[in-house]
Amino acid sequence: MTKALSWLIKGSTLFCLLPWEPIAAQIVPDATLRVNSSVTQESNNTSAITGGTQVGSNLFHSFGQFSVATGSAVYFKNAPDIQNILTRVTGSSISNIDGLIRANGIANVFLINPNGIIFGLNASLNIGGSFFGTTASNIKFADGIFFDAKPLSGTEPLLTVSVPVGLGFGTNVGNIRVFGDGQGIRKTSDLLDTSSGLRVQPDQTLALVGGDIVLSRGTLKTTGGQIELGSVAGAGLVNLIPTDKGWTLGYSGISAFGEIQLSGAAAVDASGNGGGNIQIQAMKLMLDGGSQIESSTLGAGTGGTLKINASDSVNLVGLPEVDSFFNTSISSLVYPRATGAGGNINIETKRLNVRDGAGIAAGTYGFGNAGSIEVLAHDSVEVLRKPTGNAGSSITSLAQRGSTGSGGNIKIETARLSLRSGGVISSGTFGQGSGGNVSINADEEVQVTGKSLIGNSPSRISARTGGTGKAGNLTIEAERLTVTDGGRVNIGGEKIPKNLNFQPGQGNAGTLRINADNINLDRGTITAGIEGGTKGQGGDIFLHSGDLQLRDSIITATAGGNGDGGNIIINTDILVAIKNSSITANAFEGRGGNITINAKGLFFSPDSLITANSKYGINGTVQYNIADTNIYPTQLKAEIIPITPEITPVCQAGAGTEVNSFRVSSTRNLQSKPNNLMSNNVEQSNSVPVPAFNNSHNPKSLRSNQATQIIEANLLIRDSRGNLVLTTDQANPTWDNASLSASSCFSISQW
Repeated sequence: MTKALSWLIKGSTLFCLLPWEPIAAQIVPDATLRVNSSVTQESNNTSAITGGTQVGSNLFHSFGQFSVATGSAVYFKNAPDIQNILTRVTGSSISNIDGLIRANGIANVFLINPNGIIFGLNASLNIGGSFFGTTASNIKFADGIFFDAKPLSGTEPLLTVSVPVGLGFGTNVGNIRVFGDGQGIRKTSDLLDTSSGLRVQPDQTLALVGGDIVLSRGTLKTTGGQIELGSVAGAGLVNLIPTDKGWTLGYSGISAFGEIQLSGAAAVDASGNGGGNIQIQAMKLMLDGGSQIESSTLGAGTGGTLKINASDSVNLVGLPEVDSFFNTSISSLVYPRATGAGGNINIETKRLNVRDGAGIAAGTYGFGNAGSIEVLAHDSVEVLRKPTGNAGSSITSLAQRGSTGSGGNIKIETARLSLRSGGVISSGTFGQGSGGNVSINADEEVQVTGKSLIGNSPSRISARTGGTGKAGNLTIEAERLTVTDGGRVNIGGEKIPKNLNFQPGQGNAGTLRINADNINLDRGTITAGIEGGTKGQGGDIFLHSGDLQLRDSIITATAGGNGDGGNIIINTDILVAIKNSSITANAFEGRGGNITINAKGLFFSPDSLITANSKYGINGTVQYNIADTNIYPTQLKAEIIPITPEITPVCQAGAGTEVNSFRVSSTRNLQSKPNNLMSNNVEQSNSVPVPAFNNSHNPKSLRSNQATQIIEANLLIRDSRGNLVLTTDQANPTWDNASLSASSCFSISQW
């Protein structure tokens, strides 16, 4: 955290604790223009600003100080033909705005003070055009002229009829603070839902561009217009690009950025008949305390774009005690009865962190389709824990119950994606429209683990349906996929709780595709099923991996009701399933699905299973295509079962003629040789005799005549010939022709 932002946050906290101190009016012209500005007192609380130098449709004002007193008003009495009112502060004091700024007609107002700007509790705007509050050093015009806040002494500035095209910043950039009452969060679909904060007219731009920016319970609003927040930390030029909603800003000329924080239910809202555009540019963006950034569709218009670019990090921290819509969030929604489409959310950063019940959401409650969410996080994405309450942190695009629009897509590209303690990434439909697709591309790892501390909600990546619409598809590309401790990767139907008065969903599951070098499930689930009480078809699962390992885990494409089970196709080098793991494509009344496994090695513990059955319908099929018939179930890294009694620590089979024994605590069938397949008529046994060492064996296979400790195997490795061998991480054995020589023990060959 920079020193400046630290100071601002401390100041924000202090401000929330202490009463707001009234600000006295300090508007002092500086006499640096050809026609200087003039200030007159029209009433007890209204100051009129006249004069200034007009050049074409531009009106230039210059002040040594510019602050608006608490509860008062400043009125720019410009001519109706003025398009831009350009106001600079040439002194050394910060501008404190705690009253109304008003202008005639549709003029845009630029307030430039390099020292800093503070907007107080009572700050408001009544202007017809756009508003720029900036701590830039100058404004650049299309003809190359600059209107500088630090003019050369004794020289008359060059003024121009051209349009402004840029904001120029020096090396020391002032900060911007916006205070408020924390009442700006949108709670209704009314266009004018609150009078709090700074607001510009529909389809206009509200821009704050400076150093570090803090909104402490503050509110920024426009009805379907454009909101720009830019934190600049060094010299350069921010481009002003005209649009039908005022301006959008370009940052190609800026190399260093600062920090932006929204706290205490601060609100940035560009919702309208069609959602407006929001662009935020910073090094770090922090939202906490129930703060929200929103651009939603309230009517028939098309939603805009909510774009966030933070070179270091984007952090959303929720309110642990809040389980509601009004938690910390970034959202683009289609409200009930709205017919327009929702806007898109685009986030680019190095690290994205969503935690403690915060959320990023694109969704529809109305007739229009939801927008999409795209995240490019070069290092990591984390969606994790909520200490209390049922709702986890989430990234979602949902078509909600009662809606007819379709859900939007979610696309995430990163190096590492981690969902923990109830974190959720999900698209879904609970209405008539289709659910959106989810696409995850991770250069390194995708981790889905754990459940919420309260409510037992699993961490999950999903594409769901709980209505009549079809669920979307889910695609994961990663080097490693880890699903553990109750985590889920699923597409398909959502079971409706009995206490909710909803009809069961009838939508079909989509398709789930996972391509990863390693897929590891430990008490995890991958499913394309339709849960009980729903009626749709099960989805298809396509898994492509180098190694696929299941421990107490499930892969299923099972359908509930009268739906058919889905299909499961697995292409992998090694498939290991132990401790009650299952791969199923079952059905209840419909037909069971089909399971196809293409693998080099297939290892299942006796308590694990593969099924494609139907309780009342036709069974499906299970097909194995095993490339390496020399690999069998005993040659695997199986579950380590506590052994009582343990293997005798010293193996003396070769020291004499006595016969020792090898004991296993399991009561399952055992094989006397690793290349003998199990059969149903093998007698169960708890022990297998180890024959006495035959002295006629080649003694060169012995390394020593001393008895040494035998260590329990806990690793499965592949030797240089491609053979799988059980070993331990406590030893470094030497392999010779795929044979193991153990000191004072007989040589184990035929692996």
